[in-house]
Amino acid sequence: MKFPRKSRRLAPAKTPGLGRRRGGQIIDSLVTFFLFFLAGRAAKFVGLPPNVVGLLALGSTAAYYLFSDAMPNGKSVGKKLLGMSVIDERSYLNCNLYQSFMRNITTPFLNFFDWIFIFFGSRKRLGDMLASTIVFR
Repeated sequence: MKFPRKSRRLAPAKTPGLGRRRGGQIIDSLVTFFLFFLAGRAAKFVGLPPNVVGLLALGSTAAYYLFSDAMPNGKSVGKKLLGMSVIDERSYLNCNLYQSFMRNITTPFLNFFDWIFIFFGSRKRLGDMLASTIVFR
């Protein structure tokens, strides 16, 4: 995958549309729910106490949700399926753990407000601005 030079901004054609980005988020939400139930069932099957089962299910779900964009090549499961990746807007390197955390921590609290920012010129969510990342197609 070729990335533009550092001195240029990403062309709007290289940033995915709103539908593709929303689709990726929906897929990642489905993966998160599946992971919650899978972790809960696996822990219960092993015979762990109910409070430990709940803790493991919530912990694994939160870990995926917050750090999914730091997976190989900056692609969560949803982004991989839809051909997108998250990169650092300055260095064009893949999203790291800190950036993934910063860009995803805003979503549960500011979901609607966060998405309004995509309609503006830079086509970045509030989480992307906070983490200095951009979603690239």
